Amino acid sequence: MRVTRTLTSDGALRLVLDRALVTLAERWVPEEPGGATSHRATGALIDVRCSTRPAPRCPTAATFSLGSVRAWVDEPRGVVRLGGALASSGGAVSLATRRAQLRVDAASGDRAATDLYSMLTIAAALLVAGLGRALVHAAAVLAPDGAAWLLVGDARAGKSTTCANLARGGGGGGGGGVWGFLSDDQVVLAATEQGIVVEGWLRSFHLDEGWERGEVSGRRRAIHPGALGLGGRQRAASLAGIVLPVVEPAQPTTLAPSSAGQALAALVRQSPWLLAHRTIAELGIALLSRAAQRPAFSLTLGLDTYRDPVRLRALFTAAGCGPPPPVARATARARPPGQPAGAPPEPARLATAP
Repeated sequence: MRVTRTLTSDGALRLVLDRALVTLAERWVPEEPGGATSHRATGALIDVRCSTRPAPRCPTAATFSLGSVRAWVDEPRGVVRLGGALASSGGAVSLATRRAQLRVDAASGDRAATDLYSMLTIAAALLVAGLGRALVHAAAVLAPDGAAWLLVGDARAGKSTTCANLARGGGGGGGGGVWGFLSDDQVVLAATEQGIVVEGWLRSFHLDEGWERGEVSGRRRAIHPGALGLGGRQRAASLAGIVLPVVEPAQPTTLAPSSAGQALAALVRQSPWLLAHRTIAELGIALLSRAAQRPAFSLTLGLDTYRDPVRLRALFTAAGCGPPPPVARATARARPPGQPAGAPPEPARLATAP
């Protein structure tokens, strides 16, 4: 028996695997998009089968690696061969036929699951790139105006926590004054005439066990967004900008403008597979460069906003990453002493951390 999963909202990328492998793959497989259509004739396909036989290995040094999996790029043939830590884990991705064929031993448990996770990520990334899109290791939040902000950074940079804290208030996009989310780990970028569209691949959030209490335990656990009470889940949205988070627990949280060059460097770092083959590299870099032209900010995350999500949302709003808070109508106020007529008011500042 075989199981089919649709990975993109337009049905252009599908995953087919043996039923015996569903448990091994469940940590990687994102929630299936609602209303996806089938593109069997022209779409890309990842085919995963059970196998105990040793997978072929290349005798040369690997071109790149991800986790436990090494990849060898055959430039003339447009093929990327994969090999995991287990001898039975391996496969190949054909950029010409838009097909990936992977194999793994279902009886090898966690080690096989680890190999499969990285192989699926590489295969999906290469096939998505062949469709003119880009798979990026990033989270994406949905601002109250309905636009998406990417959170781009290395593992443990605070992407999942920031995504969860912004969306903790519930609700969704569309100007209601509350934040939503698309994904906390992987997104697919696609260029349209109107701009860049972000499609979230939703999986369980990986958060510190003390997150809900505002405490840091140092131990992470996987939690489905539904169990967190997060609202505002959406599949895709237009890209508004990019946020580059880094955790500095001893410092107060700050959000400062960043350059397009820094944004592009971060995007490339979190999608290294785009450089694997020249047939996808040019289009991929062009797409990321276009995304990097959107407003970008550097986010230094302190414990003040980890414990107080309202402060974090206020900081994003003050920086222009969301619609401004409603302005109450009031009578004219007297000018502060020394301020000339017509002078702009003092800029709003977020209160310093206690």
